[in-house]
Amino acid sequence: MGIELFIPNKTNESILNKYIDFNIEFQREVNPDDPPAPPELIRKAILEDSSQEEIFRWIVFSELKEILGYARLSYPNKKSPMFETNKSIADITIIVTKEFRRKKIGSELLKVLVDKAKELGKKTFQTVTNLESGRKFIEHFGGIIAADRSRNRLYYREIKWKEMEKWCEEGKERAKGVRIETFQDVPEEDIEEFTKIYTITENQAPDYESGDYQGLKVTPESRRYYEQFYTEKGYTWITKITREEDGTICGLTEIFYNKHMPHMIEQEMTGVLPKYRGRGLGKWLKADMFLYIKENYPKIDYIETGNANNNLPMLAINKKMGYKKHMSEYLMKIEIKKIEEKL
Repeated sequence: MGIELFIPNKTNESILNKYIDFNIEFQREVNPDDPPAPPELIRKAILEDSSQEEIFRWIVFSELKEILGYARLSYPNKKSPMFETNKSIADITIIVTKEFRRKKIGSELLKVLVDKAKELGKKTFQTVTNLESGRKFIEHFGGIIAADRSRNRLYYREIKWKEMEKWCEEGKERAKGVRIETFQDVPEEDIEEFTKIYTITENQAPDYESGDYQGLKVTPESRRYYEQFYTEKGYTWITKITREEDGTICGLTEIFYNKHMPHMIEQEMTGVLPKYRGRGLGKWLKADMFLYIKENYPKIDYIETGNANNNLPMLAINKKMGYKKHMSEYLMKIEIKKIEEKL
């Protein structure tokens, strides 16, 4: 067994193909009933890193050069609006093939990550896992659950379309003068206001209330960058906003659709600024987005979204829509000094 630095753009085709197979096998473990991402999408994702992140990767090889494990460490660079707030934090991923777990491979990869983090002056790791084995691994080294979440799904065949139409009518009635607008790229005249509201809305989510897990900061520059970034990877990023009669943006919802994975849509953030709540805008936005999906993507199998398990208002809306829990998701935090003590 050997651990090697993995630089996708400098590796040979054989290793790249083995990584793709390794990635697909892990997807099948996490979501056994879903088709995995196609190889070309995985290849594109691994070869085209974000220019707003610094990324390091390692692979564990067997004597026969089969991939047994993978590790990734990343952090925002100076081009990212998250650079200042995340100077001491790195995001990590560790994956070990199922048959080789509990053989110290994960621990050896963690040592490599710790060494690199110390070299970079990082003090804390953040990570996300959907597997109980992943949660237990991080907790073994002193990590905590910073946010307890779920991945929730609603299958297209189960959507209550008449109920969604009713929600839209109720929204128009309760919030007279408010209108919904739809776009892919944020209109230039709205980009400053939109990114401020997006940042506020994202960071009022219960995931970040404790301060254990860092939230998100969005600027006009970072939004434009990621609009292009996702487009190049085959995604369509649809946003709907509610706009008050005076022109103020007060709420938003968004979805991602990837032409390479036509069976699903990812429902991302939905939020309304505090002073504009109480008129059913969240329900209206989500219902209006469903009608958009019906018109534009009627062949999908399901819509998936992630929610904090203590976000009771949003969970209540999603339950009424028909969402059901698909799997657990844990946002985890671990201090590097605790890892060193355990190692």
